[in-house]
Amino acid sequence: MAIQETKNIQEVCFWADCQDCGKRLDVYLAQKIETMTRSAIQKSISGGQVLVNGRVASKNTRMSANDKVTMGNSGIRGGGEHGNAPEPQEIDLDVLYEDDYFVAVNKPAGLVVHPGNGNQDKTLVNALLFRMGALSSGSARERPGIVHRLDKDTSGVIIAAKTDQAHSRLAELFSARKITKIYTAFCIGLLPPSGGVIDFALARSRKNPVKRCVNASGKHAVTEYQLLRYHRGVSVIKLNILTGRTHQIRVHCSYSGFPVIGDDLYGADRDGVLKIPPMERPFAHSVLKCFSRQALHALSIGFIHPFSNQPLTIRAPFAGDFLRALELMQVDPAL
Repeated sequence: MAIQETKNIQEVCFWADCQDCGKRLDVYLAQKIETMTRSAIQKSISGGQVLVNGRVASKNTRMSANDKVTMGNSGIRGGGEHGNAPEPQEIDLDVLYEDDYFVAVNKPAGLVVHPGNGNQDKTLVNALLFRMGALSSGSARERPGIVHRLDKDTSGVIIAAKTDQAHSRLAELFSARKITKIYTAFCIGLLPPSGGVIDFALARSRKNPVKRCVNASGKHAVTEYQLLRYHRGVSVIKLNILTGRTHQIRVHCSYSGFPVIGDDLYGADRDGVLKIPPMERPFAHSVLKCFSRQALHALSIGFIHPFSNQPLTIRAPFAGDFLRALELMQVDPAL
């Protein structure tokens, strides 16, 4: 992807390759711009804000190798859901890193990333606007600065963009899978091997629109995992997600037989502990009691800084619930 800037507008450009041949334009862009919904992208296309090889295209346009797709920054801003612009709010933030382009924070569990249905304020975005004063335009009015997201009850490092240029550069790195995202989780059960790769496409569940499920016709999703320690029905694992799908780790772990502890949505609540052998349940319950949310933490994010060209790794310290559970498992928090 390349960025072309003029005085009044910034354009984000993509070039299709052979593996994109035959894809519909809206599908192609949905894979490239994960912060925009498919419907938002379709609105931008219908509004004439997307060009293919310099010509206004339709969502049914089929991609060919070397096609140049251009979306104006107004399309990225205006194509999302129509929400109110968030107001700055004074909320404590644990800032891990900040420069002229980006800010990274250690998001606590329970904090929603941006305003949406049921959460119109008191989000990470509101807090960032209070502290920074301004962020990038984002993919929609209610999502300034947001390039990637964490679930409400997932803690850990999240990075936001301060400028539109920084947003585009960071989005390019995510799209090219040049950003390393490491997570730590406590899971019920023993992983089949001590490490491996989970490669299952994910889609929205037809039975419950809040949930995601494994579906061969869904979006490509890949998770690498490594077992750090297993003890009496509980595993501590480290994960590297090569794609950033909604609920990816939670669904992949559950589907593979080792759901994340405390994840009521995907089968690792207190009843889930009953699936392990009776002799191991007391210890598993003691770990479960450490958490009032899913036991998932975004430990670190690493990439080559697109402006300084220097390697950057940002690590988020564990919250108290994780520290207590790591102590029970006799795992060093400096893992």
